[in-house]
Amino acid sequence: MQIMKVMIFSHESDLDGLYSAAIGLLRYPQAMTIFLGYGVENFQKLGNFIYSATHYSPERGLIIISDLGLNDDLIETCRQIFSDAVRNGWKIMWIDHHHWSQQAIDAVKPLVEVVLDTSGTKCASDLMYETFLPGSELAARLAGMAHTMDFFTKDQYLTPISELIRYYQTFPNFYDRLSELARKSAKGILWDVEMQSDYNDYARLRDEARIQVFATIQVRPVGRFKVAYVQSSPYLQNSLFSEEVFAKTNADLIMFYSTKGKVSIRRSNDAISCRDVAANLHEGGGHAYAAGATFKSDPSDVSAVISELEAAVAKAVASQL
Repeated sequence: MQIMKVMIFSHESDLDGLYSAAIGLLRYPQAMTIFLGYGVENFQKLGNFIYSATHYSPERGLIIISDLGLNDDLIETCRQIFSDAVRNGWKIMWIDHHHWSQQAIDAVKPLVEVVLDTSGTKCASDLMYETFLPGSELAARLAGMAHTMDFFTKDQYLTPISELIRYYQTFPNFYDRLSELARKSAKGILWDVEMQSDYNDYARLRDEARIQVFATIQVRPVGRFKVAYVQSSPYLQNSLFSEEVFAKTNADLIMFYSTKGKVSIRRSNDAISCRDVAANLHEGGGHAYAAGATFKSDPSDVSAVISELEAAVAKAVASQL
């Protein structure tokens, strides 16, 4: 009997993306895992993978997309990708917990089985567990840990695997390393000697980066909010590091900007939505409590970058009035 071909696409940057893929592997051990970020370029990669799998092989199979939101500017790209795949006999499931517009939902529903959380209380791993492996103890535990990290509930101990994901992003074989982490997690291996060795190397680089990054912080008022602008480091996991920045600056909002033109947004209270700020930037999306986008300014021109980010915050603040 031929084993069904399965492809799992998941978010590359955090524990929820990793454990979503791991739960998918628990259900479909034969699956290929592909990890992606957000934005047009990443969805073009998704399209290339799907095209290769569905056009150059007579096999039919299943495509699972998890922990990746669909922004309106990607609707046509996705509709074209999925139309070709479905025409070639493939089934597509999209499991996600980000905010989708009704336009996005209506556009892909004829082609894709969409599982969305609209309550704002579940992470993608929760949905993967409920959809594919309800009752599995290992899947439930993976989902629970992803939930703890995603919502910062601090209700259980987590290994520092989120920082390891961040560290592995600096390696040329990042995607291979992430796929290996997903396969280990699917076997219940959450930490081992190799991971500990890598983490020891990472911790030294992280501590050096922390000193350098604290020197870049600029804090400015935007309306009634205090906003910290911080140049991010490849060795600092933004969600974890944000706690230190909030403690040091007493800011309401942090804008982490990178030398690659990306911005990560975090908040310390619910008086402002990170997603509303991200919506005023290119390729912006995410959640009320954490979001991301790209900026158009030259990353080397810090003054221009901060001005662009400040304008996005100001627009979100003005919309509250």
